[in-house]
Amino acid sequence: MRKSEILFDAVTNVREDLVEGAQRFSFARARERRLRRLIPTAAGLVLVAGLGIFLAAGGLRMGAGMGADNGAGSSTAGGSDGGTWDGGAENGSLADSPEGPTFTDTAGPILPLTLAEENEAIAAERTVEIDFAGYGAESSFWFDSYRVAVSDRYTLTNSADTDQTVTLLYPMAGELGELELPAVTVDGERAETELAVGRPAEAGRIGAAEEWTALLEDSSYRADALDGPEDLSGISAVVYTVSDQYGPGESNGETLALEFTYDPAVTTVMQYGFNGMGREEDGTLESYSASGFIRGAGDWTLIVLGEDIQSPRLQGYRDGGCEAGEEQESVGGTLTRRVTTLEDALRTVAADCWTGRTEQTGSQLPFEVFYAAAADSVLRDTQYLPLLDEFLFPQIWQQDRVVWTVCEVTIPAGGSVEVTTDYTKAASLNFGPGDMAYKDLCGYELLTLAGSNLTFTGQTAQVVNLDSSQVWGGNLHLGETELVEERYSLYTIQ
Repeated sequence: MRKSEILFDAVTNVREDLVEGAQRFSFARARERRLRRLIPTAAGLVLVAGLGIFLAAGGLRMGAGMGADNGAGSSTAGGSDGGTWDGGAENGSLADSPEGPTFTDTAGPILPLTLAEENEAIAAERTVEIDFAGYGAESSFWFDSYRVAVSDRYTLTNSADTDQTVTLLYPMAGELGELELPAVTVDGERAETELAVGRPAEAGRIGAAEEWTALLEDSSYRADALDGPEDLSGISAVVYTVSDQYGPGESNGETLALEFTYDPAVTTVMQYGFNGMGREEDGTLESYSASGFIRGAGDWTLIVLGEDIQSPRLQGYRDGGCEAGEEQESVGGTLTRRVTTLEDALRTVAADCWTGRTEQTGSQLPFEVFYAAAADSVLRDTQYLPLLDEFLFPQIWQQDRVVWTVCEVTIPAGGSVEVTTDYTKAASLNFGPGDMAYKDLCGYELLTLAGSNLTFTGQTAQVVNLDSSQVWGGNLHLGETELVEERYSLYTIQ
């Protein structure tokens, strides 16, 4: 039995014979080696409407030219003058916290490029520019005011006497809802890229650099992502849709309920767009939405896996109690049924959730990345079922994970290519009561190795367009810092 069959059968109690032909779906052309099923990110990717989810290293590996004796790499370096930590008495002192301050909202670090397969002929020179030109600017969402522009540039040199074609993997780490995936150029030309989505980090909202490094060094974690999203096209589903809802112009709590019975031993339900769910002692199930038809909600969706539900009907009630004798015939809608696959059903509701989220927050996350995470979550994160939009989908946006941007380049014999990734990076933030430690700080981290199999001949960071008065601490200088340690940080004042 395939993995998706085992997982699905285990968490839904659906008989094995009902799970038909679940196999992974290929989103990209076939490749040699293990890079087989990735997510395309072509500019013409059609945007589909939003989505909803349901409840229920011991040092740098250095090559020639990368020295180890450099004061800029000191863990006590501070602002542009190379001073020590400067926190202020009311905010505490980093002298008492060598790992840096803690944050209530931790963003992932800037991570290094790696290769899908190690190649000893390839060496890399890296320069990371962190541009604070937009720091503190007004934004519709206050946390976006502290995003910084990152340009992570690599010179890849081939020492072999033959051309080398390699697959590049550029990792982005953090909450899915905060990631902006990079634009990749090779020798100044925009590269064709694909995406590989890692499953959520088991630790939940991980923050320590060591935890990100451990995750990136886990070969099974990366292999699972490169293998592509779960294929749900072989799992049959029945979809009930409630549309054209109507009710009184002025709502006093009138409720429209979809009522049915089912046996949870052989049937799994997932709902999207309803306000809640209730079960009676006789096994009757109600998926209901209080006054949803008045507030202009879209269609409501019930996805059924396994044996179908029994006696489905729409019924209006005076209020959310949905009690017998309190029926309201002036409240109603249209109920339709169709047979499809779990992939089709999940894509439809996921697209609706994704559209709503991106319109609300301005997120640039491609839909296929969100769908890949959703397809994985309906099999793995079953504790959040059956309420998709109230539990499962919100959890996906908040989970920490790694997403790799993947592209292929050919480096000529004895030559080199320039690879650049450009994106904006979220800050780690602190918000809370006035007396909390490190309140109103922003944090930015950079890791120099973190699972990369490249041999670096040198790494340099450049911090530009930041005033020294805004620097609170860190071991990245304003201007240029040669990177000889594994972890670098910069802390600024909001």
